[in-house]
Amino acid sequence: MTKRSITGPLGVALLAALASSPATAAVFVNELHYDNSNGDANEGIEVVATAGEDLSTYKVVLYNGASPSAGVTYSTRNLPAGSAVNCGSTVTIASLRSTNLIQNGGNDGIALVDGNGQVVQFLSYEGALTASNGPAAGMSSTNLPVSETNSTPEGTSLQLGGSGSAYADFAWKTSAAQTFGQCNLNQSFNGTGTGTGMRPSVTSTLPANGASNVAVATDLQVHFSEAVTASNGAFALQCTQAGAIPLSYPGSGTHFPLAPQNVLPAGDSCQLTVTASRITDVDGMTPASNTSVSFTVASATTAGYWSKVNTSSPSQLRCSLHATIKGHTSYPYSGTGTNTWTILEVADEDPNNPNNILDIYRNRSYPKVSARAGTGSGLTYNREHTWPKSLGFSSATGDKGLPYAPHTDAHMLYLSDTNFNSSRGNKPLANCSSGCTALATEANNGDGGGSARGQKNWFVGPDGNAGSFETWDGRKGDIARAVMYMAIRYEGDPHPVTGQGEPDLELTNDRSKIVLTSSSPAYMGLLSTLLQWHLADPPTARERERNEVVYSFQGNRNPFIDHPEWASESLFTSAKPASCQLN
Repeated sequence: MTKRSITGPLGVALLAALASSPATAAVFVNELHYDNSNGDANEGIEVVATAGEDLSTYKVVLYNGASPSAGVTYSTRNLPAGSAVNCGSTVTIASLRSTNLIQNGGNDGIALVDGNGQVVQFLSYEGALTASNGPAAGMSSTNLPVSETNSTPEGTSLQLGGSGSAYADFAWKTSAAQTFGQCNLNQSFNGTGTGTGMRPSVTSTLPANGASNVAVATDLQVHFSEAVTASNGAFALQCTQAGAIPLSYPGSGTHFPLAPQNVLPAGDSCQLTVTASRITDVDGMTPASNTSVSFTVASATTAGYWSKVNTSSPSQLRCSLHATIKGHTSYPYSGTGTNTWTILEVADEDPNNPNNILDIYRNRSYPKVSARAGTGSGLTYNREHTWPKSLGFSSATGDKGLPYAPHTDAHMLYLSDTNFNSSRGNKPLANCSSGCTALATEANNGDGGGSARGQKNWFVGPDGNAGSFETWDGRKGDIARAVMYMAIRYEGDPHPVTGQGEPDLELTNDRSKIVLTSSSPAYMGLLSTLLQWHLADPPTARERERNEVVYSFQGNRNPFIDHPEWASESLFTSAKPASCQLN
């Protein structure tokens, strides 16, 4: 077909399933020609089935990718039944041939669809596209590594070569003499590639197909009928507004927790796709078709969150704030699925680089995951407990919060340069006046990196209540509000849902009370310094965004970010009232 005035791509959809027969096979596009010199001629799409199916139930749906983010269908072609050809073993080959079969250019696509209307794979070359309608609606293509141009010799094609039995065993080769309807050059099949026995299948997903009001912070889950191996690209998440959201998941098992690398966008419509050809069981079998799960994310709303807060007195304010923010959802410190790394790498993301985090003390931009302490080399980041663990967090499992809150409370945790975190230790937060060592910041996100005193962190030893750590001016308020939150969130009562014991954390100006302990009450300070920092460095838009991220996971908020006016010395020194009067 003549080249369009607007550049368009070609995508190719691949299928790895047999619709109804107990004999199983891989089905995929095996050869392609869409552009050549001297005008388009003998364009073609070849599909191969490795176990001899009748391919007449399959069709290809062609996509125009002039707008790569919203590809639209322009033609649908039914495949013929195909012919048996011996290429090492007997396979079925079906071809579509025409002078004007396919639009050429970049980002056009082909969805290969089975008799049940299922798209198993969606590929492209010269650039990827996302389909906006048709059977592949919402799916993003996988870009082919080879392509053709208007200088490609007539009579050639792009072909899969190699030896094997499934699509993944072969590799696309650059243009060579066409072989439509025959064995490809240097290609040999050695069986069906899908083993024998029952195919694995998806037995359930979370959320279920059609679900609504899905939490913005949630792990997706896929359960299979048997243990399978998931290769790269086995699971894909695509949302209408946010686009593709990367997922992390284990390589094998029957239960796959899928952790989105970003919070799901509130109010968005999303689709989770399980690509059959990238799932295999111990026999090499793949599911019969792709699985698609569509769902909508809950809309963001904080209306009424603070409605029960009683501001009539410091003691009533304190108890009503605690009643509002206690009982949050806790996550593991580390491990598979959503954990504190997951949350913090979203909450502390570098605003100028979504692949990096911006740490609290050095103000340095680090690559996510690869620069974690224990993973990366050179300068790394780890997790700073702004309220040190040694000041009131018990080491006994299940007591005073382990293995979860307060140890894993993300309102209190920040990603920090590993060395700077070590310098902080468990020193009280206080202005450093003499004998102090400077820890310089870096220039990032419009702050840090200067030579002025306020552009540096300062500390003096030793660790413990005789030392001091002063945060640089750009993050003084952030640290203060994180620590003040802890004194209100943890009042020594058990978690209202789990019944797990929690510590009583208190703020003080008395250094002699700030001692290593696993008992309650436990103290941190200095209170007067924290209030000073809070006033000098009020909440920024970035800190408010961080509050929203943590809220989306934990379900509770930091009151001093939403309402800075509630922080006062009388609040933190108030006694527990005889009864807490909620509005």
